[in-house]
Amino acid sequence: MDVYLARQPIFNKKKEIFGYELLFRGGISNSFPNIDGNTASSNVLSNSFFSFGSDHITGGKKAFINFTEELLLKKIPLLFDKEILVVEILETVIPDEEVIKACQEIVDAGYQLALDDFVYGTHFDPLIKISGIIKIDVKSTQPDGIGELFKKLSSYPLKFLAEKVETYDEFEECLKLGFEYFQGYFFSKPQVLKESDISPGKLSYLQLLTQINSEDVDFSVVEDLISRDVSITYKLLRYINSAYYRRGMRLGNFIIKTGYHNSWRGRYQTVYLGNFNVFSKRK
Repeated sequence: MDVYLARQPIFNKKKEIFGYELLFRGGISNSFPNIDGNTASSNVLSNSFFSFGSDHITGGKKAFINFTEELLLKKIPLLFDKEILVVEILETVIPDEEVIKACQEIVDAGYQLALDDFVYGTHFDPLIKISGIIKIDVKSTQPDGIGELFKKLSSYPLKFLAEKVETYDEFEECLKLGFEYFQGYFFSKPQVLKESDISPGKLSYLQLLTQINSEDVDFSVVEDLISRDVSITYKLLRYINSAYYRRGMRLGNFIIKTGYHNSWRGRYQTVYLGNFNVFSKRK
């Protein structure tokens, strides 16, 4: 089974790579298919961290990944490496009280928020206060409007990222306006990446979900289910052996010796793997 995603580099003022935006792709075609945001973001997260490995995709640079309201409320970002992940909040997310509370918890845990395709409204003020990066589509925003926005938000410790920079002149104009980061076809189109993955066993995931979602989790059963499914084992091993954990242990030893399964992070990473793979198998 092959899995895909696309990455588009994000550059700083010196045209050095600062990070990559990771984008959903359903195949080799370099376009976004007709799929809902939750499924797309879940696929990107699973493929990036479990199938490809974030070290391989970003080389230690930042990974900008879109998050929907549902994934924010479930606090899914907390499952991944805060040194790599930049939580990119889609423009469709409504910053209500619940969303702000979830985002504050994510920020307090050490993650950075980026607001995607930003268009100012006073209702965004609570989210602006806890964000680190604002992404602005320079194709749909006039320079005068960008200048006014920069002045309006000058009291916040924000950095601005120019999206859809397509020519050298646009890059120069964005530099003069005060942007810190740049993304667009002038630098690079999204690059589609392909990786071979191990096909999951749907029954194993359903059994694992049933066990994990019970009030009294029997972790010996969880460990047995994981060890009997090559797909789950492979993904967890790849993630555990990433720079985020780097323990150098086999999966069984890791679970038994470190008490990984007793931590909220260990429990929810297993839940997330299960939820994603069961969901992605639906037709």
